[in-house]
Amino acid sequence: MTRGPVAKLKVVAAPEPVTVPRWCPAICRDVYQRAATELAAQGRLSAGNLDLLESYIAAVATARRAERSVQRQGSFFLKKGQRPQAHPGIAIAQEARKQARMLASRLALIQESRDANRAASGDFVAADDDEDFGDV
Repeated sequence: MTRGPVAKLKVVAAPEPVTVPRWCPAICRDVYQRAATELAAQGRLSAGNLDLLESYIAAVATARRAERSVQRQGSFFLKKGQRPQAHPGIAIAQEARKQARMLASRLALIQESRDANRAASGDFVAADDDEDFGDV
């Protein structure tokens, strides 16, 4: 009795744990560990991406520090005889978050950017693509 071809199994070793470098600020070591592990699992942890990863970590650290400063000091500064002014950390945190989102997208750490990369490379088929072009 023949069952057909036997599937070939590919043995893949578990990825080595990523060590957090000393330059990484303590405030975002968890982000580095998560991002580097994900990039390593995707096979995208290359020398070129390490620079982007470092910039991503710096942006996240800047945003977290600014947010911490706003939490400690309050959202507004009140000076005698003047209108309340927004804490400058709010603008710094917003800009750093925007930069971090852009870098996360370039590193394909966001699901939507991974889908877009797959679609651009041609190995992604949308679920609603039901057209049959067999006659073309």
